[in-house]
Amino acid sequence: MIKFEHVGLRYGIGPEVLSDIDFTLEQGSFHFLTGPSGAGKTSLMSLMYLGRKPTRGLVTMFGQNIGQLNRDQLAGIRQRIGVVFQDFRLLDHLSAFDNVALPLRIQGKPEKEILNNVNELLEWVGLGDHKHVLPNTMSGGQQQRIAIARAVITRPRLLLADEPTGNLDDEIGFRLMNLFDQLNRMGTTVVIATHNTQILQKFKHNKMILDSGSLRIEDSKSKILKKLEGVF
Repeated sequence: MIKFEHVGLRYGIGPEVLSDIDFTLEQGSFHFLTGPSGAGKTSLMSLMYLGRKPTRGLVTMFGQNIGQLNRDQLAGIRQRIGVVFQDFRLLDHLSAFDNVALPLRIQGKPEKEILNNVNELLEWVGLGDHKHVLPNTMSGGQQQRIAIARAVITRPRLLLADEPTGNLDDEIGFRLMNLFDQLNRMGTTVVIATHNTQILQKFKHNKMILDSGSLRIEDSKSKILKKLEGVF
């Protein structure tokens, strides 16, 4: 699904914020991206959703070398990716319903299908009564749920979420994590950047740990096996 080889990223002429990043994410995998503040999590996410090009190294997505693709081909790749941004990036002139429906309309889905799917998902995230409300009149937590619904409405092949539960109470946060788990079981590859220790402890997925621009991956299954070996 995604492969980074010796990837580095710097802004302008400053030092690299990401250095020699190497990893492979298999299709259908689920990873948490974590690490201290300022470690480069948002920068790494921007490379994965093609919001930025690496300064050096090779990025392969869906079997294609990103550096060799033209603008239209990159747009086709982006349509397979759902993204939950930390700042939501909702369109204030569109209602909650129309924000969530937008990706389906871009894909040319029939309005009856859009109506059913969007209404069902808004009910699931607890905002069925707010579908005609404009985002700028909603709380931060409500806007976050709209952003999440918009990101998952197309059942993307890759879902990237930057602190998706940051403005939510624990009950709603865990409910949305269960939604991400359901998508993952249906085949979506999921990467979630989070500082939430409760979520990291409750949901036993692999961890991509960034520290000072360097990355290591902690395999949750290997960790469990080591614990069992210690017991037996």
